[in-house]
Amino acid sequence: MLRYLPILLLLSSCYADELQNDMNREPFFDLAGYIDRQVDSLQGMNGTVTKTITLNGTTETKELSDLQFGNDLRVFREADINKPAWLDKYETDQSESDGLLTRTYTALDSSMQTRKLTVTSRDGQPVGIEIIRKTGTVLSDGWHRLVYEPASGYALRTIQKNTFGDDLDADIRVSW
Repeated sequence: MLRYLPILLLLSSCYADELQNDMNREPFFDLAGYIDRQVDSLQGMNGTVTKTITLNGTTETKELSDLQFGNDLRVFREADINKPAWLDKYETDQSESDGLLTRTYTALDSSMQTRKLTVTSRDGQPVGIEIIRKTGTVLSDGWHRLVYEPASGYALRTIQKNTFGDDLDADIRVSW
């Protein structure tokens, strides 16, 4: 039994090093926390926003003073990838240009709904977020493209092909 002790110590040491490396990895952008803070900020905003919805080619625009931002931005929040179990599911790329830092998180695992998350920041503050999400069920296949710009508004684009029933092409834009 004692002769196996060095091997056991070596194996446990390797595991401890690997665990420490995982714990030291930089987490992903906290999209859920950021969106929660934005909802709180937007709910306190005075004035109106313009909301334009285009559904399968038909467009309607409204001026709203009581938009429930939490409902509209829920789909952004649900695209959050900042979960410890997903550290190895995304590849991170980073670039800097003209004072803007762009971080892109791309899914490595085809089962991940959030396929790509791009966060562009200036001086540590996000100025733009773009998300590509795969959607669908057994009977449909689709994707969302979500764009959030804290200075001006957000957009949600959905394309869905349905096996039974009509396909969906929806575009929602909110500006302030």
